[in-house]
Amino acid sequence: MFKSIIKIAAATALVAGIHSVLASKAAKKKASELFGERTRNGLYRPLYNGLAIATFGALGLYALRLPNRELYKIRRPFSWLMHSVQFFFLLYLVYGAREIGFLKFAGVPNVVALATGQSFIPAEPEGQGPILESPDKMKITGPFRLNRHPLNFGMIPIIWLMPRMTVNLAAFNLITTVYLFLGSVHEEKRFVETYGQAYIDYQTSEINFFVPSLTRSTGTNKKIAG
Repeated sequence: MFKSIIKIAAATALVAGIHSVLASKAAKKKASELFGERTRNGLYRPLYNGLAIATFGALGLYALRLPNRELYKIRRPFSWLMHSVQFFFLLYLVYGAREIGFLKFAGVPNVVALATGQSFIPAEPEGQGPILESPDKMKITGPFRLNRHPLNFGMIPIIWLMPRMTVNLAAFNLITTVYLFLGSVHEEKRFVETYGQAYIDYQTSEINFFVPSLTRSTGTNKKIAG
């Protein structure tokens, strides 16, 4: 059983590490050097999303083949409550993705621009954060008014509130939780490099870094409103 925990934790860390490396500016710069800026802008986001789905799918299949043991199982009606909270945070994720733009987040406009021969293809959104509303101001709407990384945080209650928890799932959840938090720290650096003062103003607007806040001061509202 201990070997299974180590294996699933190592595999999860490997997948998370691959995603982090490919999301880095260094990897994107290398892709531009190899394939050209236009091709990189057109294909990087959809290929990255496709790889993320494929690697997490492979991780799931690998986990199913390892020895496992049940830790606990929550039964109805409490399991219904857990599923309700999961569904709420699923909507929270969808709301956050909507504020970025579903098609833009998936890279669809970039692929279309490449396929139709457009000479200029803008880069995809930088990570899972807000986008620019103007050259000196971030678009702070929806969940991004509660915390700066809603798409990363929103995954945590979804994966932990499974009514049936196994040893392998707990190991996966633990590594994923650490990855989501550290990934948010890494994203902050990329956002500052990309958006400059506009994102720094967002950082200093008193909006929570990771855990959503249900209370906001009047001064905070004024600051993020510009």
